[in-house]
Amino acid sequence: MPETYRFDDRTISWKPFAGFEGLYYHLLSVDHDAQVVDMLMKFDPRAECVPHRHAGPTKTLVLQGEHRLYDPVLDHGDANTVRTASGFGSNRGDETHIEGGGDEGAIILLMMTAVDGVIYEILTPDGQIDRVITIDDFQRGLERQQKAAA
Repeated sequence: MPETYRFDDRTISWKPFAGFEGLYYHLLSVDHDAQVVDMLMKFDPRAECVPHRHAGPTKTLVLQGEHRLYDPVLDHGDANTVRTASGFGSNRGDETHIEGGGDEGAIILLMMTAVDGVIYEILTPDGQIDRVITIDDFQRGLERQQKAAA
């Protein structure tokens, strides 16, 4: 059996997503000219985020574990898509889902493109927009992250 590879995240300063148990992020870059945000996201085992819709094209590379995508309803059933380490996915935007980690969690690289400054929309359980997350929100987060590291 081949040796299992694990992404070494020991030096990454993970920040918890406020209000979400078992979800963490680390911003890599915010490019206003290209309207792109690159970040790492970490899921504890079986942790999930809320329903959301990516406004623009999004690319995902699984660095460790199992990344699961579900229908955007809270009682969603089994994953529609499961990607393991080195699995890659992309969409052209207007992608709505819930993301989660597998039995061992997951670490993913997200490359998200904004549309008119919007990266994604957090949705209520009935599919209405609860909150809009913009590239400026990520810029403020990156500045806080850099300040904390200094």
